[in-house]
Amino acid sequence: MGKLDAEKPDADLSLTQVIKAVFAVSIGLLIYAGYCLMASPRVREQAADLPRMTCNELLQNGAGNHRYVTLTDACLSGDRSVAERDSDTGALEMYHPLYAANLKQEPAPRDLNLILALTDEIERRRIRDDRNQRQQAGRAGLSPLTAEVKRGGESLPRWARDGLLTNFPGILLGKCWILTVSGDEPTIERAQRLWRHGLWSTAAAAVLLLAWLASRPSMQTWLRRSLRRTVEPAALELERAE
Repeated sequence: MGKLDAEKPDADLSLTQVIKAVFAVSIGLLIYAGYCLMASPRVREQAADLPRMTCNELLQNGAGNHRYVTLTDACLSGDRSVAERDSDTGALEMYHPLYAANLKQEPAPRDLNLILALTDEIERRRIRDDRNQRQQAGRAGLSPLTAEVKRGGESLPRWARDGLLTNFPGILLGKCWILTVSGDEPTIERAQRLWRHGLWSTAAAAVLLLAWLASRPSMQTWLRRSLRRTVEPAALELERAE
């Protein structure tokens, strides 16, 4: 008996910690939901204002003051990518030349002036699947591609520069535009994703907060009293009816 009584405080403490954790998680979800629901319209507006251009237009006119652009006719080179994956975190870094899809054949390496930089595995798979689906449908190139744009390949990691020079002998990295896709670009798809995450997080937070409220002693007392006020009159009515 004494042993059981001695273990009860630990059990009460553990339950208290769980209740506190539920409350903390619900608040975290509400904060995340607020961020997503506020960011979604802003990202949608940014996506609508992005300049859309062809590969040749980017090469001839540049991106101006724009951090992001949408290429409408990009096509992946048929040769191998250059990639490295962090063994600890699994983070991906991949580079692959692009060219205009309206060209009859892929340019020689010295004429490749666009390099796609992928730093997100989900985006890598999305672009791969988009290319494959368009090839099966008999359509050249990729769907419109939104990326962060920067001039000059000298800033690429040494292993990436060496790999590109090996796979594409003669490529002029100093004249290349680097188009980075990380999953954080202002696109309609990202705005929709943020909105969904905001709604899901709000719903999850509401469920957790209700569970937290139900676990509060004051709430339990109120529920018992409310139940008693509801059940007892009904029981009396049944007795009178009998």
